[in-house]
Amino acid sequence: MRTHITVIAMTIACSSMAACATQARSPEPVPVDRVGCARCRMLISTETGSAQIVPARGDTRFYDDLGCLAADWAAHQGEATAFVRTGQAWFDAGAASFAQPPAARTAMGSGFVAFARPEDARAADRAGRALGWDDVVRLVKEMS
Repeated sequence: MRTHITVIAMTIACSSMAACATQARSPEPVPVDRVGCARCRMLISTETGSAQIVPARGDTRFYDDLGCLAADWAAHQGEATAFVRTGQAWFDAGAASFAQPPAARTAMGSGFVAFARPEDARAADRAGRALGWDDVVRLVKEMS
């Protein structure tokens, strides 16, 4: 009986540890004016247009421009979550919609802006598109 209880306790403990190890972490507030972009090293002076890669373990990487995030994404894909700023909220990059509005001014000039809804991205985009995260990653790769 004691062995049976020990096995059950160890199974529960291992399952709990595995769940904690793979649990997704949330986006963090950007330490504005105190951290540089993980890609270009420019000091991040606003959360507007910022982004971050949050790994399951380790430190969050902050970005000043969606283009910088997209350029770094391949090295972190599958082991982290990318978050983008849509207005006043953080949004999973994979679920966001993106546009390149004609008047967009972004930190490094990519011109990409994140939106929570595809119709908002389409209305803002200079070509009437609502891009997905994979589209942004591909376009940034083509630009470099």
